This record gives sequence, structure tokens and C-alpha cells, in this order.
Amino acid sequence: MTSIASTFALPGVRFTAVPRPTPPSALRSDVAGFLGRTRRGPVGVPVRVEGHRAYLREFGGLDGDAVTSYAIRSYFENGGEVAWVVRLGDAGKPAEDLWRVGERRGFLNTAYRVEASSPGAWANGTTVTIRVQRVGRDDRPTVELGVQAPGEPPEVLAGLDPRDLEGPDGLPSALIRLVPVGERQGCGAPPGPRRSETRLELFGGSLVPPDRFTYQAAAGRLGDEPEVALVAAPDLATDLRDEERLDLLVALALRADELHDRLVLVDLPCGRLAAGDVIREVAGLAGALPGRAAAVYHPWVAVTDPLGGIAAPRRTIPPSGSVAGLISRLDRERGAQHTPANAELEDAVDLSRSFPPAEEALFAGRVNLLRCAPGRGLQVWGGRTLDSEPAGRFVAHRRLVHRLVRALRRVAEPLVFETNGPELWLAFLRAATTVLLEAWRAGGLQGSRPQEAFRVQCDAALNPPAERDLGRVLCRIAFAPAVPMEFIELRVALSADGRLEVLTP
Repeated sequence: MTSIASTFALPGVRFTAVPRPTPPSALRSDVAGFLGRTRRGPVGVPVRVEGHRAYLREFGGLDGDAVTSYAIRSYFENGGEVAWVVRLGDAGKPAEDLWRVGERRGFLNTAYRVEASSPGAWANGTTVTIRVQRVGRDDRPTVELGVQAPGEPPEVLAGLDPRDLEGPDGLPSALIRLVPVGERQGCGAPPGPRRSETRLELFGGSLVPPDRFTYQAAAGRLGDEPEVALVAAPDLATDLRDEERLDLLVALALRADELHDRLVLVDLPCGRLAAGDVIREVAGLAGALPGRAAAVYHPWVAVTDPLGGIAAPRRTIPPSGSVAGLISRLDRERGAQHTPANAELEDAVDLSRSFPPAEEALFAGRVNLLRCAPGRGLQVWGGRTLDSEPAGRFVAHRRLVHRLVRALRRVAEPLVFETNGPELWLAFLRAATTVLLEAWRAGGLQGSRPQEAFRVQCDAALNPPAERDLGRVLCRIAFAPAVPMEFIELRVALSADGRLEVLTP
């Protein structure tokens, strides 16, 4: 638990409520993982953030060259709670400048390199004002830092002990860090002036845009995070060529299909594609990807852009971030078995284009359309994967399987090397039954009774001695998911004598 120091004017007992961060859980199916470019932050490392404020502390705000920064903002505005983010880039160098302390009592080194907390040009032009003052009878020095980075809120760090500034965790700043580069101070160093002020300007920061190998390495790292249930790469169309983009989507979908616990949200490379081009693009994806592990949403969405000013107050971005936030919110509200559709996007203000005459052809081509519904805003109007087979066609069915796999994995992994017998079988039976019973009560499974909705078998008949001698345990699960209602037809007629009649087919 994080502690908070408080100063009270009167004696007494006070209680302070401190929020506790939620630990990662492989059982959750509402957490999204993003690959792409951000304003700042660690490069190539999956970082878990809870809420938009935590994301801003780690990765900064919007960046005109980073579509992912806009997509993640949309994710949280649409109801996402937790996200894993991998910032991409190559050959990075942080902006820096040199602070010459000289021989001065209380410091461990004679010089420090002041550098940005992460690589990139975001910190070029950052000003760092360093004030040192001797206080107390022992003339011990204290340090005050004022940091102003372009596009970032200012930081003021006061009352710092010079001996605690070194190391990655020594300086409590999200923008800069100090690296000792000078000689170690001697025992007889002079105290130095009572007050001094130094002003530095950081420069030289850079980061090369990611290539296909950077994306592939980051995709592997994100695939190793068990909490990720939705995968998106909003910068993909900008950073890679068509064939490279397809190769990465294939790698992401193959990994998701292998794990059986996540869904890849695919963005088309352009928001202005005509209907025929959209159908051909999706047909090519469906032929190359394992379709049950991926879903396509289109067209792109327009969101507010504070960086565009009066001339360009909106920006069009791929919809994966907005859709991921919507799926995350509906997952927590209704469950993984609920179709994430017929719900309004909170942040989008317009679509890149509409397809009224071609909606049927696009729907048949397995495109999940976004549409503008009068009086209801912009909505997701589709819940299908790229799979043409009935067993993997619907997003709701696949996500229910993902939820079930996560529950069984959570039970099974701690029990590896346990005795293969009735107690182990009962543990699997309880885990699967709990998830399926929850889905049935929420209306996600067919049948008026649980016995009609699902069956779970894990017993001696399914695990004979021959299987047990091989060190294997088998569990058979069958369930009947409720099929989403996609088509509603009402037939009403007015008879000759003015009576209302309902016609049957």
C-alpha cells in the first residue's frame, strides 16, 4: 500500500483512504494490449497502466505522429479500465545536457548527466532549472528541480537530498533522470556557495520509426502477457507496407489462435476505401488469417484533436481503440458472452465515410460496420469474426471460449505435477461449470436448464489408466451458445375493414 504523509493542525486520529492498484489477473477478458507509437515512455517493453491518468504519467499525452496515442485515449473514454502498452521505435536516444556540480560537500559526484526519462524528440528543448541551497547548522545542501518539457505540465521537485538523486528510482520525476558521470567527491570537499542556480536545456533526443522486426519482437512480448484479451496495432498502416502489415497481422492472429484466449481487432489501412475495395481487402485477410481469432471493424472514426487547433479540430483514426474500449466496458457490465454491438461509441464524433447502399455486401463480407444511427450517435453494428464456419463466426461465442480457457488455465497451471485423480478432475469440473453457469444465467447459453445448456465431463471414464500413465488429464466440455439475433422482420397489414392483422410467413 502506498503511504501518504499528512500534516495536521490539531492532535487526533485521522484516516486516509489510499487506492490500491488491482493486481494483474489472467481471468479477466476486458484488458486490451496496444502495439504502436506513443509520445514518450519505455521502448519495446509491455507496461500495464490502470486508467488514462496512469497512461499519461508513463507515456505522455497526444502526439501528432503517434496514432496509438489517440487510440488509447479513445479506449479509456469508451470504458476501458486497464491496458498493456508497448511503445515501438528503433535506435532511440534520450535528450540530455551536463550538470557540472564541481567539488561540493554533500554530493556524491562532481558532474551528472541530466537526460530525458525515455528516448525520442519529445524532450528536445526541455528546460531544467536546478537550485541548490545550504540549510541547517550542518550546511547540508538541498536541491530543487524545475522541469518544463514541451507539451508537458511543469514539474517542481523540492527538498531533494543530493545523495538520493542517483539510480533509476532516485529522482521522483516522470520526465528526467540523473546519471553520475564525474569523479566521486572527496572527503574534504568545500561546502560551496550558500545558494546557486543552474539552467540547462536538453537536446539530441531521437527515435527511429519501427520496422517489421520491431513489430514482430513487440508482438511476441505482448503475446506473453496472460492478462491481454484484445490486441490492437493502430499505427500499423502508417509504419509498414502492405505485405509487412499482412505478415504481422498473421503473426498476431496465429498467436491468438494458439492461445485461445484473445481477439485481434483489425484496422483496414485506409478510412476512405470504397465498398468494393473494403470487400477485397477483408477477403484477402480472411484467406490469410485464422479467422476465428480476428475481427475487422470499419470505417475509421473522427475524434477531437487538440493539437490541430482551429484549422483542424478533428482527426480521423482507425477504430480499434474505440471498439476495444466498448468491448471492455460491455464485458464488465454484461459478460464476455454478450455481443459487443448495438452500443454507442462515446468519443467518436463522425465517420470517415458511410456505406448505406453497400451495407449488405459488406456485412456478408464479414465487416463489422460502424454506423451513425439518428438519435443514438455512432454505433458498432456487427459482431462477427473473419471465420466463415458457424462454430467460430460470432465474436460473442469466441470470447466465451476465451473466458472459459482463462478459467481452466488459472486452475490447471498450479496443479501441474499433482496426482492425476478424482480431486484433480473435480477441480477442472468446478472451474468449467462456474464459468458456464454464469454465462447461462446471463442468457449467453441456450436451454431452460443448465443441463440443456452445457455438459462438463472429467472422470475415470475419460481418463483411463493408459492416459494417466502418459501424464495427461482430459476434460470434455460441450455447450450450446445462444445465437445473436441479427435479423428482425415484422409483418403488419391493415385489413379492408380497418382492423390490424399480423401476418405470418
